[in-house]
Amino acid sequence: MKKIVLGALAAGLFATAAVAHHAGERVSSGEIAVSHSYTFENAEMAHSMRVYTTIENIGAEPDKLIKASVPFADHVHFQGQVLSAEGALETRELKAITINGGQTLTLQPGAVWIELESVHETFEHGEHFDIELTFEKAGLVTVEVEVEEIEGEEHDAHDHDHEKPDA
Repeated sequence: MKKIVLGALAAGLFATAAVAHHAGERVSSGEIAVSHSYTFENAEMAHSMRVYTTIENIGAEPDKLIKASVPFADHVHFQGQVLSAEGALETRELKAITINGGQTLTLQPGAVWIELESVHETFEHGEHFDIELTFEKAGLVTVEVEVEEIEGEEHDAHDHDHEKPDA
């Protein structure tokens, strides 16, 4: 089972940047590989957007996603569904997202995602934008995010998988 560990933000990144040129491309920096980054088109007056992606840690040691940024949003942070002390599922802001060694973690609706708040641009189906992801060990990875069409409930009727089932 995939496990999300909350961590403190860290300083001092020592890796070089990696850049993806389209949403389906796999981009690597250090022991981290990022692929299939997407969001949904937003309405003209939309305040926020969510970005989803797949992150693979091919190394043996854990790494943390500690920051994400885009030039068109005032605030970018991580959010996820966590169990409260009372056993209720709640959405909470996460300080970081840990990807354990050998783990593939899919940020997806209803689980964990990147939240873009106070968005200043409108994006339509077929457009793209870059997001910078900063990892504690792997450093900066720039990924192109594909804007997909909303079909009913967020991503329910989508025509391809974002997470592969366990073998």
